[in-house]
Amino acid sequence: MNSKVAELLVAQVNKEFYSAYLYLGISKYFQQNDLSGFASWYRAQAMEEQEHALKFYDYLLDNDQDVPLPAIEAVTAEYKTVLDAVKTADKHEHYITDEINKIYDAAVSAKDYRTQLFLNWFITEQEEEEKNSKDMISKVQLLGDKPKNLYLLDKELAARK
Repeated sequence: MNSKVAELLVAQVNKEFYSAYLYLGISKYFQQNDLSGFASWYRAQAMEEQEHALKFYDYLLDNDQDVPLPAIEAVTAEYKTVLDAVKTADKHEHYITDEINKIYDAAVSAKDYRTQLFLNWFITEQEEEEKNSKDMISKVQLLGDKPKNLYLLDKELAARK
């Protein structure tokens, strides 16, 4: 495997685990603000991000690459509003998409076809992640921060498994 591609993949493991931390922080914010449905939704999102990190981790190991595990950056989970929290998630998803695109570009340059195929799944997944975060922003903006409206959305979000 090309060393630049391997380096970017290794860095992505940490970024995906950071994503899980970020979503746990968002979940904590919602739990502390009595929005358990939102909290549950973002906790499920955190679990999904851990799965993504492990996909990168396993791919690297399956391709005889070392996977150092540096510390994961701390998360600050302080938000002024529900909208701030969901916008943070959206911004982060766009960042992750950009990072995956950088890895894909490096794989193309290196003619690393196997990594390109591996990343196709993540490219499709990021399309879904960005749609989910955009939809969440739209719902929160539409309903506003009135307790009754948040209560209804909270109940909807609690249904995610």
